[in-house]
Amino acid sequence: MRTSNLSGRDWWRANQASYPNSREIDDLESGFRSRVEDFIGSLRHAAAAVVVNSTRRNAIRAHLMHYCWKVAYGEIDPKDVPKRGGLDIEWDHGDLEKSRKAAEEMVNLFGMAHIAALTSNHIRGKAIDMNISWKDTLVMMRPTPLLTRIERRPRTGQNRELHEIGATVFGVRKLVSDPPHWSYNGR
Repeated sequence: MRTSNLSGRDWWRANQASYPNSREIDDLESGFRSRVEDFIGSLRHAAAAVVVNSTRRNAIRAHLMHYCWKVAYGEIDPKDVPKRGGLDIEWDHGDLEKSRKAAEEMVNLFGMAHIAALTSNHIRGKAIDMNISWKDTLVMMRPTPLLTRIERRPRTGQNRELHEIGATVFGVRKLVSDPPHWSYNGR
């Protein structure tokens, strides 16, 4: 067993940056990207503040997060974690308790509150996490001939009128249970 690739705190510190997520709109799938660009453009034109937190999620990073959780919480034996191309990590430390402790270190370093999905709209480039806010009334005039006013609160991405406009005009749908999350299908 090579110790240089054993999972845990040291592996995470040395390697996790090799599997970054993106915050760039340009990294989204082209069809969804154009919808997002139009939606954000219209919001900014109406003086809304839009902060993009996450776009495309790295599939290898999702694999790491998914399996560190499963090992840490005893949902899979470390020796049964499937290998993944482009990833050099050994989950099995030769001792189940050590393996789980190392995986738990990674769960904590990733700041995880729940298991990560292996497939998602973020991995496919069809989702974006963004914070949206505005003051007073939001008057959206793009694309022409759109002219809509949002006067009701909240003045954030949680506004139901904004959800409707995002979905029907731009094809960008809100997942209400996840405050910053928008996608091509609302999931």
